[in-house]
Amino acid sequence: MCDGVFCGRPHARQRHFASSIFFNFLVVIVTLANTVLIGVESDQGVLELQDRIPFFITEVTFTGFFFVEMLLRINQLSWEYFMDAWNVFDYSLVVFSCADLVVSMAKENGSGLRWAASMRIFRAFRIARALKGEKVVVGLFRITQGFIDALPSVFWMSAAAFIFAYMLAVALTSLVGGDTAARELWLDVDLYCGTVSRSLYTILQVMTLDSVHQNILRPILSYAPLGLIVVYLTMLMLSFGTLNILLAIMVERMTIISQDTQENKIALVAKTEKLLMMSMLKEFDDCDTDFNGELDMKEFRKVLRTGPMTEKLKFLEVGAVEAENLFEMMDVDKSGALSPIEFLSGLFKVKGQAKGADLCRLITILDKNKKMSKLWVERMRRMNHQADLIQARLNQVGRILAGELKGLTEASARADFTWSSAAKRKLVIQENELRDKAIFPGMIETEESDDGSEQWQFQL
Repeated sequence: MCDGVFCGRPHARQRHFASSIFFNFLVVIVTLANTVLIGVESDQGVLELQDRIPFFITEVTFTGFFFVEMLLRINQLSWEYFMDAWNVFDYSLVVFSCADLVVSMAKENGSGLRWAASMRIFRAFRIARALKGEKVVVGLFRITQGFIDALPSVFWMSAAAFIFAYMLAVALTSLVGGDTAARELWLDVDLYCGTVSRSLYTILQVMTLDSVHQNILRPILSYAPLGLIVVYLTMLMLSFGTLNILLAIMVERMTIISQDTQENKIALVAKTEKLLMMSMLKEFDDCDTDFNGELDMKEFRKVLRTGPMTEKLKFLEVGAVEAENLFEMMDVDKSGALSPIEFLSGLFKVKGQAKGADLCRLITILDKNKKMSKLWVERMRRMNHQADLIQARLNQVGRILAGELKGLTEASARADFTWSSAAKRKLVIQENELRDKAIFPGMIETEESDDGSEQWQFQL
């Protein structure tokens, strides 16, 4: 439960003075100035209060500023202020600074709590946190946050390295410090390998490769060669192994921070798109003039031409023409109407990232269409082959028909010639008949006689 003034009102928190750019920029400037002042004060080395009055006044000023900042952020976030580790860190530094000032005024020498004063330098880490989200210094924040997040892993790695170093120190003490020949010939054997604590320091020296050749490696090689096994294991496990593991831990933390940043961006974009969808849905509902819960193409085009809807489609990188095409594609039953929620769901599916189920469905559809395309191609090949056979037959029929047409033409010509010859023959016959009548007498039939017999007479 939250009892703060701005609890449950995120917009009011964003408008709070503690969230303004000016205030956060002022915090960064004051933090930088305080860091520089702590360095200058430490360089002076003055402990007495009366000798460092200017520094004390500036410390009071900075402490008061950070105290007021803490109160403003508590007023903004209420109890949620203590849910953030950075805020707890800031709160602790302010408490330590106030304790240092009180002790400085209470003690006779005015030196104060020097360890608390030294911890104030860690306030410089707040610069990276205050600039979180700025693209110019995003690398600084990631590095700082990576160091902080890697502290638990570094602690356990340091514990494991100490255990390995202790084991190697015991082995070095036994193999070199307990060797009689090494004690007789190597004068510094007690200094380097006399006890476990000294051997532990020697292991640390070998781990850092600090002057180990002349002082440690060569004497061990000459007087106690078995000790080289310990030296080799120290270099392998602590020098190279520890360094690589620490490097891997830092890389892992940096990668996780980058992934978290990307996921936060994706979540923010998803939240923004959801709010945008609700706003677009309200505009679509307002343009539903017949109140049937669906938009026809006329109403849809009308709402697309409005200014706010155009800006929202630009944010989604979708044009008005593309939205109309999507409307027609989603109108499966070709009724010319579509509900706003169906259109927006399809729009955000097209706009958003492809999901595994969508990809599987798409792959299945493409595979099915590929198989259907192969069947249609095979059918088209068979139809083309049949068409080629039919074309060959038609060509043969055409050649036969052309021959028959030629024969018919020739027959028609012969018939014409025959008819013309027949006409000429009739004329010749008529001429011969006329000539015969003119030269030879003939008999013609006359009227019948009374007894019914036919009468004939000659005629020239």
